[in-house]
Amino acid sequence: MVRQCLPEKRRKKFKAMKRRYMTVLLSFLLLLTGCWDQRELRNIRMVHTAGVDLLNENKVRLTVSIPTVKTSIEQQGKVITPKISAEGRSVQEASIQLQKMVSQHMDLRETRVLLINKKFAEKSLYEALDFFYREAHFPISVFIAITDGTAHDVVQLNVEDRSMISEYLYDLLVSSEQEGFIPKESPFLISSIMKVSGFDNVLPFISLRTGKERVKIDGVALFHEKQMTGKLDDLHARAFVMLATKKSYGSITEPIGPRDTYVTLSFKRSRHKVELTFPDNKVTADIFLTLDCTLMDNPSGEPLDKPMIDSMSLKLEKLLNDRAEETIRQLQQANCDGLSIGLQMKARHNRKWEKLDWNQEYPKINIKPHIQVKIENHGLLN
Repeated sequence: MVRQCLPEKRRKKFKAMKRRYMTVLLSFLLLLTGCWDQRELRNIRMVHTAGVDLLNENKVRLTVSIPTVKTSIEQQGKVITPKISAEGRSVQEASIQLQKMVSQHMDLRETRVLLINKKFAEKSLYEALDFFYREAHFPISVFIAITDGTAHDVVQLNVEDRSMISEYLYDLLVSSEQEGFIPKESPFLISSIMKVSGFDNVLPFISLRTGKERVKIDGVALFHEKQMTGKLDDLHARAFVMLATKKSYGSITEPIGPRDTYVTLSFKRSRHKVELTFPDNKVTADIFLTLDCTLMDNPSGEPLDKPMIDSMSLKLEKLLNDRAEETIRQLQQANCDGLSIGLQMKARHNRKWEKLDWNQEYPKINIKPHIQVKIENHGLLN
């Protein structure tokens, strides 16, 4: 009897466990009712480039490029890029007006470049960005740049070697970062940096080339909190990249060769250190950095022996230190702590930091650059 009951008990136990598992699975299925933000690709239009302009009378213009594949029976699909703009009293209202002209829902998830004109940046960068940060699908890796003229004119460009303006602008900004023309930006942190005392935003500044369907990286825009307060030109933007905390590399051309000929050097920063001291209760920041340089040409054709290389290193050191001092002067004049001196002071000397009004103190502190140059690997130039 005992032997006959055991299989029956096991069967009942197995059925009970099966019912419990099914109950749990059904509970999970009830929760998985679908994606609240699901949108099919056939029902949306992807925005790749967006530009925001502040116009007269506080009107705002939003311009977008929306690449579209146009097909026909006779030929294969061809990419066209409609550029549409609309105005409103805010970026949000301009977006609503723009949506009235677009056949399907505009989606920002594929946006690669966001342009803001100088006038809007000088009023409030946050006001220009607020609409985009509130969009659920807006990407965190988008490039943000300031335009000298209107962002509308840049978005409207038809670059001959690119089918889409977004590709041209995105690749231009990426290559400029890689060459050390502009600092590497963190788009996701731009909004939070505006609210942090001791660190300010520095963004790429671009301008239209006269008579050409091109733009040029024309230095960097300097910010204090939410407003653009100044600008560094190409030369001083390169010096800023060298001084900034992030690792940098690139190339420079300077008149340091034999008979003051211009030579080009590639450089890589191998050392960077900021020392904070307080002589006479005044803040002093010493920035020490070392550049490892490689000569890329020698137009003079003269042999470059060790004494000549040492002389060129000294010339380059003086030139770069003088330029760095002028760069720092312009940063302080704009009250832009793009080198995050305040942030480092807050971390290392918090008691002193809490006693300071950094907005008033930063333009007056003593910041000294100490750039050391090592020229190596000139090899075949000899």
